[in-house]
Amino acid sequence: MRLKLFVFLFVITSFVAKSQTSNILSGSDYQNIKINNVIITDLKKAKGKKASVEKLLGPATSFTKDENEIYHYFKFNGLSVDFVMRGKPYIESFEINNNQASITIKGTTVTVGDNISKLGDVVFMVARNGDKSILFTDCEDCDSFVNIEFDQGTNVITKISYMDMS
Repeated sequence: MRLKLFVFLFVITSFVAKSQTSNILSGSDYQNIKINNVIITDLKKAKGKKASVEKLLGPATSFTKDENEIYHYFKFNGLSVDFVMRGKPYIESFEINNNQASITIKGTTVTVGDNISKLGDVVFMVARNGDKSILFTDCEDCDSFVNIEFDQGTNVITKISYMDMS
């Protein structure tokens, strides 16, 4: 009986120790995230081609390629988008760094300067230094995610980024 109790307590504490650190979206909700009202899957389909990306997001304020043309870097007002062109081209990252660009997640649009309360009830990820941020992904251990950073005192969003580490 003691062994069963010990095993039961061990299993329960294991589940408590591994708590959720991401806001898990359905695959559909994740694929329908919008950047400046453009669905992310549509932007992915542009495959880093300048004309296709600009057709969706408007004229870039800056467009550069690395010397091997493996990376394409786009800058727009308040938004940067980076594509990897090796193999099957994909969005490696994007960053929203001012209120001239926005992201829409599950029908809620936020930008830099908004209070995180606009996002409703969310799970916080705590960094090693104790700062919190808000991660959105379609599975707990996925290689791509949206990260929303905010001022820890005011809860005002300071940066929104996306990373695909696949």
